[in-house]
This record gives sequence, structure tokens and C-alpha cells, in this order.
Amino acid sequence: MRQTLSIPLLATGFLGLALLHLSAGARMAALSDVWSALTAFDGKNYLHTVIVLQRLTRLAVAAYAGCVLAVAGLLLQKIMRNDLVSPSTLGINSGAAAFSVAGIYFLGLSGAALFWPALLGGVAAIAVTFCISGVLARGSRDPLNIVLAGAMTAMLFSSATTFLVSLDPDAFGNLMGWLVGDIGNFDYLALAWLWPVGAIGVAAAFALSRAIDVMMLGEDQAASLGANPRLVYGAALATAIALAISAVSVVGPIGFVGLVVPHLARMTAGESGPGPWWTCLIAGPAIVTLADLVARTLLAPRVLNVGTIMGLMGGAAFLVIIICVMRRRRV
Repeated sequence: MRQTLSIPLLATGFLGLALLHLSAGARMAALSDVWSALTAFDGKNYLHTVIVLQRLTRLAVAAYAGCVLAVAGLLLQKIMRNDLVSPSTLGINSGAAAFSVAGIYFLGLSGAALFWPALLGGVAAIAVTFCISGVLARGSRDPLNIVLAGAMTAMLFSSATTFLVSLDPDAFGNLMGWLVGDIGNFDYLALAWLWPVGAIGVAAAFALSRAIDVMMLGEDQAASLGANPRLVYGAALATAIALAISAVSVVGPIGFVGLVVPHLARMTAGESGPGPWWTCLIAGPAIVTLADLVARTLLAPRVLNVGTIMGLMGGAAFLVIIICVMRRRRV
């Protein structure tokens, strides 16, 4: 009953936030102007141009990034049974960013074409994380091992990114915002090519959700119920990586979305069933949209980086999550 009521309320809240996002900015627009711009666009009307070609495109990019990062984070937290894992804490985002910069520097790639080097970087990063985690674990099952390994991996690939940028700072001058994680006015061009990746990935996540819930009972119980734990784990991990990389290719390595949103979804909508998936599908876009709204309006007309705002919001939430996890371990 709680899930039945909360999801429509969450969707209504996101709709209101989206309207506020289209209305607010250096120049405020009335809701009537927003409606007019969406239903009867006039290219000669300056306000219509701002609403449709700037704010609406940023809203679409923010909603997409929040959606795929939240679903990717939920996939990772469920299959690894760890509250602290996400595309950012496992080093996936940093690996994708490093390989994207390499693709720009050595191959001259741009836009949606960065998806392929970013995907390679994400896979390389998660492989390094697993290797380091295996060395740290030595037979133990401490959930912090994988997070420590992810932090080491992220530092490694971040250093590689810094090194590549230092080779030719002028060539990467326009890329600094993207490296922090930001929504640009032309990111919708890459989104136009990459949204099918997100759509297929989200559909795959929902298709795997029941099998993943069965795996939560344990591998032996899952196998007795007809599930293939290794196949489910591999498919879920591949889906999560593809979703995260599609977001990084568009907006850069925005962090904390894939960590905080799934954790809140599981707290409010439960550990199993469709509730947490639908919550991530709505709350993820809402949080990134809120961050973009703050970035555009806090010091308007100056626009801040969305990644910076998410870092401030998510850092505090991450600290609370760590405290909760440590208390749970003590109990």
C-alpha cells in the first residue's frame, strides 16, 4: 500500500519540479509562457527559445542521466549485497572518463562516439576493482573491501586523466566542466544517439528484477528455484556498466546519484518487488533535475557545474549512509 501511494506522489513531485525547472532561470517565465513555448513554439520569441532550446534540453539530459545512474546503482547494490557500491564508488565513472579523454586526445573522438572508449574504460576499471578487492579480502567478506578497492581504482584512473589533460591543456579547455560532471547546452546531441542504450538497459534491469530478488535468498536457493546465479550476476553487471557509461558519455562522471538514490529507494520502497525500481526511475531524474536547477539559479546568470552541486548534496548523504552501515555491522 505504501509503494502504491508513494510512487504516484513521487511522479507528481517530479512533474512539478520539471515545470519549475522550465520556468526558473536568469529570467523567470510564467507557466503560461512555458505552456505556450511547448505547444506553439515561436523561434522569434526569445523566451520560447530559452525554454525549448536550453531549459527543455537540459531537463531531458538531467532526467536521462539521473534515471540510468540510479537504476545502475540499484543493480550493483542488489547483486553485490552492499549498500556502499555504485558506479562512482567502484571506479566505473573514473575509468570511463579516463578512456574518454584518451579517445579525444589520441583519436579525436567526440559526442556519442565517446561511448565506446568509455565502455572499455568502465570494464577495465571494474576489473581492476575486483582484482584489488580480492587482494584486500583474503577470505573475508567485509563490504568495505570493495569500496576501498573502488577508491583506489578511481584515484588511479583520475590520475591518468589528469596526466593526459596536462599534455595539452589548451585542447581540453572546453572539457573541464565535463570532467567534473556537468550538463551542457549541446549534450542533447549525444543523448539523441545514446538514449536507446538507456532504454534497453532499463528494460533489461526490470526483466532481471525478479531473478535478482530470488538471488537475494542465496545462490543455493536461487539455483533450486531455477535461476542461474552466474548468468543473472553477469547480465546485471553488464547492464549496470552500460547504463552508467551511457550517462558518463553524455554528462561526464556525475557522482553520488547511483549511490544515494538506490539506497533511499530500498529504504522507502522495500528490498524486493517493483517498488525500488520504479522509485529509482523517478527519484533519479528528480534529484539530478534539482541539482541542475540549483546550478542554474543559485548564482544566476552564472551557471555552476551540476557535478559540484551533486558532490555537495551527495557527500553529506554518503556520510550518513556510511554511519548507518557501520551501526548495522555493530548490531
